[in-house]
Amino acid sequence: MQCHLKPETTRYARQIILSEVGTQGQQRLRDSKVLVVGAGGLGCPVILYLAGAGVGTIGIVDNDTVDVSNLHRQILYAIADVGDLKVLAAKRRINELNPDIMVHTFDTTLNSENVLPLLTEYDIIVDATDNFVAKYLISDACIICEKPMVYASISQFEGQVAVFNYYNRHTQQWGPCLRDLFETPPPPHLTQNCSEAGVLGVIPGLLGCFQANEVLKLILRVGEPLSGQLLSIDCLDNTFRLLSINTKIQDRPPSKMLGVMTTPIWRNSDWLSPDALHDWIAKKVPFQLVDVRDVSEHQQGSLGGRLIPLKDIIKRQAELDTTRRIVFYCRSGVRSKAALLAVRSLDQEAELYSLEGGIERYLAIYPDEHYPVAY
Repeated sequence: MQCHLKPETTRYARQIILSEVGTQGQQRLRDSKVLVVGAGGLGCPVILYLAGAGVGTIGIVDNDTVDVSNLHRQILYAIADVGDLKVLAAKRRINELNPDIMVHTFDTTLNSENVLPLLTEYDIIVDATDNFVAKYLISDACIICEKPMVYASISQFEGQVAVFNYYNRHTQQWGPCLRDLFETPPPPHLTQNCSEAGVLGVIPGLLGCFQANEVLKLILRVGEPLSGQLLSIDCLDNTFRLLSINTKIQDRPPSKMLGVMTTPIWRNSDWLSPDALHDWIAKKVPFQLVDVRDVSEHQQGSLGGRLIPLKDIIKRQAELDTTRRIVFYCRSGVRSKAALLAVRSLDQEAELYSLEGGIERYLAIYPDEHYPVAY
């Protein structure tokens, strides 16, 4: 009997037959966008397995080049790649494995100017870095952008993995963040990366596989993510410990976020109160109002203005009129903060505001004012 399966069905046949995946799950994978920060020992297995599973768009952030000392653990690369940028070598390998995957490469280091624009384009952020400054930068940015962060760290024969900033759709609550586990980064003299402390190549491979598994679970909406839990692994004695993480930091104002960045990009004056917005509308002050929620949310009710979902704010920046004041709003004020910071990273001179408390607070104060505002 001849098989007449479509090429894509054939490629993913072994996972499509899983009841937790099926054709609908495979479509979710195809539609998903995942950013992997770091293309080293952790990032390599994550990237390979996400590409193998059919995640449609993968972004890779890394500014390093392939060194022969990487090859014992960074399984994406070969001798022929030595000296090449890791992001380009990784893209070549993914194209060989699965040419249907869209790969975006960023030969850079995350910083205060690029972290928010990079994160807004993706659904899930994978922390595959090897230093605490980057980890806290990613964690704080994920809070602002409302993105889940799949975290891992390794030290010699040990490793940890967790999912931070996960939004539980059933309880409508956010899970713990990295600062709930460790509020501040440890002093530099107490930490070492792999080149200083050493690592057995299989350890980051194992932890990277756990990270890839958590990403796939989040996309497919199956199982229990490692939210509120830290999986600690000691590979010398085969000990697996599942530790609980409690949410300690309830109030996470932007001034306390991105605290490891060299320059602040948020100012208290960026808030615009509902009363101030109401006054501007009444007096017909010239400004542009921008709703950064999703289309479905906008259709259910809005304050009007131009709809530019947060995920599109960078690529649609030409629609923003920076010759006037711009007010961003969302449900509660979190996504509008992310939009403001993303736009400010591209235009430091623009006069930008985020509606404090979002549309929820505005309509709580002015409940009868449902009208389009098209300034």
